[in-house]
Amino acid sequence: MQSKPIDEKKPQEEAPKKKPIMLIAAFFVCFVFSVAASSGVTYFLVQSSKEDVLVNEKITEQSAVLSNFEQSLSQQDAKIKAIEEQTDVLKLYLRHSSATALKNILVDQEQNIQAYLKVMKSAMRDLSELSPRTIDWNDEYQYQLDLALKGSIEREDLLKLLKTGEPNEKSQ
Repeated sequence: MQSKPIDEKKPQEEAPKKKPIMLIAAFFVCFVFSVAASSGVTYFLVQSSKEDVLVNEKITEQSAVLSNFEQSLSQQDAKIKAIEEQTDVLKLYLRHSSATALKNILVDQEQNIQAYLKVMKSAMRDLSELSPRTIDWNDEYQYQLDLALKGSIEREDLLKLLKTGEPNEKSQ
């Protein structure tokens, strides 16, 4: 009978020895899994923080470009206002300049030439009616007077266009 109790003791002693190895292995696997999980989370957080830094740098660059653009716009607005003030002064100067007065004189002179040519045409017509055999002579000179009148009207149009920038209303 003694042999049986000895055999029973041996398997009981071996079973407790296996439990600590399994427990140690389970703790080791849990530790490895924990380290791997924390390493993975840390890696992803570091990557996302690098991306955040890049995004912040891009935002900073864009805001700098935007502020430079705003400064450029404000400078251009100031230049435009200065130019507008200068154009008002220049317009006033041009209205009272001798060049404008000369243009007015030339326009008046062309109008006087046209009036003279119209009177001359009517006088020649009247003269041709008084004298016999002068109709051919009158027709030839009437054509030349018409050309001179047409040239004078064109010069007047050009002068008025030069003076005001608008074409002559009479010729239209």
